[in-house]
Amino acid sequence: MNKSTASIGGVVILVNACIWGFTMIMAARTLSGTGAYQQIQHILGGGAGASLIVVGGGIAALMAQLNSGKEKSNK
Repeated sequence: MNKSTASIGGVVILVNACIWGFTMIMAARTLSGTGAYQQIQHILGGGAGASLIVVGGGIAALMAQLNSGKEKSNK
């Protein structure tokens, strides 16, 4: 694994953690003083969707980079 592949993996993990941190902060802000899940279900669903896109896209980019490295080494 080369240095750029490792940095992509680190960036994916960092961005995913930031998305979930923002999601938790917004959920806590919305729920302050209330007991209604209806108000936060869209925030949590959006966070889960964004996390799936970031992690899925990051893994796809990582696999593409690894595959292109293998093709170059075979030539």
